[in-house]
Formats: sequence, structure tokens, C-alpha cells
Amino acid sequence: MGFKLEAQKYTDPECMAADYLIAYFGNQKIEYPINPFTLLKDEGVLFTLSNFHKLEGVYVPATSESDIPIVGINANRPITRQRFTAVHELCHHFRDASKQISCPMYGKKTTIESFADRFAAAVLMPIAELRVQVNKRKNTRGNVSFDDVLEIADYFGVSFESCLFRIAYRIHAIDGDTESASLKKRIVKYAPDKVRKSQHMTYTNLYAGLIDNYREQLAFSPTEHARYLFQNEYIYNDSRMEGLDVTVEQASEIVTDLRLNMQNSCFCNEENESYLSVAGHYVMYQDIFAEPVKESISIYDMLPLNKKLFSYYPHPEFGGAIRQNNTLVLGAKFETVDYHDIFNALAKVDNDIKSFYEKRGEMPISEFVKHVARIHHRITVIHPFPEGNGRTSRAFMNVQFVRAGLPPIYIKVEEKPAYIDALSLIDKATIYDELYEIIFRMIIKSHVALNSI
Repeated sequence: MGFKLEAQKYTDPECMAADYLIAYFGNQKIEYPINPFTLLKDEGVLFTLSNFHKLEGVYVPATSESDIPIVGINANRPITRQRFTAVHELCHHFRDASKQISCPMYGKKTTIESFADRFAAAVLMPIAELRVQVNKRKNTRGNVSFDDVLEIADYFGVSFESCLFRIAYRIHAIDGDTESASLKKRIVKYAPDKVRKSQHMTYTNLYAGLIDNYREQLAFSPTEHARYLFQNEYIYNDSRMEGLDVTVEQASEIVTDLRLNMQNSCFCNEENESYLSVAGHYVMYQDIFAEPVKESISIYDMLPLNKKLFSYYPHPEFGGAIRQNNTLVLGAKFETVDYHDIFNALAKVDNDIKSFYEKRGEMPISEFVKHVARIHHRITVIHPFPEGNGRTSRAFMNVQFVRAGLPPIYIKVEEKPAYIDALSLIDKATIYDELYEIIFRMIIKSHVALNSI
């Protein structure tokens, strides 16, 4: 509150940012990247992620002493932009708290918006620390390469473009033509996102910083509305993930008919495996969304899930049974567990699941999500069932989330290559960050979708 009283006096956003960081951190050493969501929370500002189409964010001031200010952030934007928007809206909280402000994605910036943009850049990339990072990497001409800028941007948790422009115009340490249009062309040619991917760089730490400050907002309970919305999207995407030819309209129609008619549904027949799989998905998620939500969890909860997945097949007794032979997963970089050792392997996983679940309230929510991701990968290696391992393990991941009060997720069919690559990277190099990032993003997307009207 003290800094808010001082904010009106500043005419230079760089000076305001520098003084704010001193006021906030004091003599404490700043750890980068700075977490802007913590800054909002510590200033008493509630932030929400929303499905905006033309806005980066909004600031809604408190209307009374008992009210709290709210910041809305576009859930569809990259995490680096969401972080920038968080500090941008913090500036409005300090300087423009008497009015609601919408921050458009496009169009000419107003003076107020430009000031907030410059403040956000200066908070996330303080000029003194930016110089330190440039000096560590500069060449004999005193400049840094685009590869260096990529590292510096990652250090500060900002976009490549914003970091490049700040270095070019504030420190003047970029070789070549630094005129704005030219820099943008050079960015396109360099393709920073592709370079990041080739180096297995992720934004896992940035998403963790968001998730850990969003715990209360993420709280989930399986309402009928949420169940219906989720089942349509999940069944469509997970069926497509497994190569089944089902459109989103068909999935919705099948789910609706099953919801109304259950086993008397016209879709419950042996002629079309796609429909049988969708029917099994539906029954499986009826169990996951059942109320009251169970307060315990076990790896063996997977067995009835797999059984339900095959409940409409010609031989439903096939479901829920542990495989009785060894198998190879086509294209996988791992060997599945020998079938003689499946129960021992499941018992070890069960101990870890129960330990983390019992301690979930004592750890950052991001750590629990990472644990669920690791368990998911371990189950893919155990490969306990003859069929349906992918669908069952993804469903069990959601069992863990729902029972922990977190939103369930679905991986969109267009995300399948990245998801498979992330699992393969763990198999080859024991690097989990890509899978963590995918699951963090899916939790946020699911949260926003399930809270939409």
C-alpha cells in the first residue's frame, strides 16, 4: 500500500520500476526470473485467467473497503506474455486504481498503456541486471548474439522479442541493423521458438510460478456442468489420440445419447469400435467424476478404470486384467516391465502415490502436478494391461487431479506429437520438463474451459 501512495509522482516508468523493486525486495537479493504473480498476490490483487479474444488483460478496481481489486489475464497467450501482463496490470493498480482499464492486444497504445508496458519491462528486466547478463556474454565489439539473447530472455522469464528490443534500444548491444522493422524480420529468420525446442528449453519454471500462486482459483469440484463439458472434449480428443475416427460432433452426440440411455443407447453395438471406445470412455469418466469425491487413492484404482473402458466390447471380461505376456510398444524407446514383475512394480508406484497424496497440502501445487506427471510416465513403462494402457493411464492421471481438488485435463489431438516426444525424452534422457510444461498448460486450459459459461 505504501508504494501505491507514491506511484502518482513518477513520470519515468524506469525510475518507478527501480524504486518499486527496492521497496519490495529491500536488501534481499533478487532471484530471477521475478515471479509477477507473487507480486500481484502480495499487493492484495486477485488475478484470474480468462478466455479473452481481443484483450491482453483487464484491471478492475476495488469498489469498497471490503472489496479487492481484480486483474484478468488472457489465458490464451504465451506464459511470457501473461507474466508481462501481470506486471502491466500491477502498474494500473498503482497508478490508475480509480477506474477499470481494458488492455487491448492490438491498436495504437495510449499514454497510460505505454507507461504500463515500459514499467513491466523494467520490473522483469531491471536495467542493471540486464547489463550484467549482457556483459557476461558480449563479444569483442561489446555486443551479444541472438543465441545470447535467447539465454538472457530465459534468465528473466520474458519473450525473446521483448528482451532483444530492450537490449537493442536501452543498452545498444546488438550487431547489425536494429531498426524496428529489421529486427522483427531478423527474429522471424532466427525462429527463437524452434531454437528453444531444439535445445529442449521449456517454460516449466514459469508455469510453476503461475500455478503456485493460483491454487485457490484452480480448486475444482465435479459439477454436472463440468462433467458434461469435460466429457465431450476429453472423449473426442482422447479417442483421436488413439487413432479413432470420431468428430467432435459425433463424440458430443454419443455422450449425450449415452447420458440419457446408458446401455440402451443405439451406439452400444459391436459394429463400430470407435463407438465402443467412446462408450467405454464415457463410463470411465462417470466413475472419475462421481460424488462425493473419494479422499484416498491407490494405483489399483486403475484396474476398474480399464475394465470400464472395455465394458461395451464383445468380451468385457477382457478389461481390467493384468497382461500375462511380454510386449513391445511400437516406436517406444523403452522396454516394458516383464509381466512377472508387474505387481511388484505397481506396489512401488502405489507407495509413492499414497505418500505424495497424503502430503499434497504441504507442498507447492506445482510439485504435486510434477509428481503426477512422473507417475504417468512410470505407468507407461509398466504397461500393465494388454490394451488401453494410454487411455487408462491418462484417465488415472485425472483421478489423481480430481481427488486432489484440481481440474482434470485432456491433451488435444494436435498436441499428441509433443506429448509423445515428451514421454520419449524421458525414456531417452530422463528429462521431464517437456512433459511438465504440457501438463501445466493443459491444467490452465482445462480450468478456463470448465469455468466458462
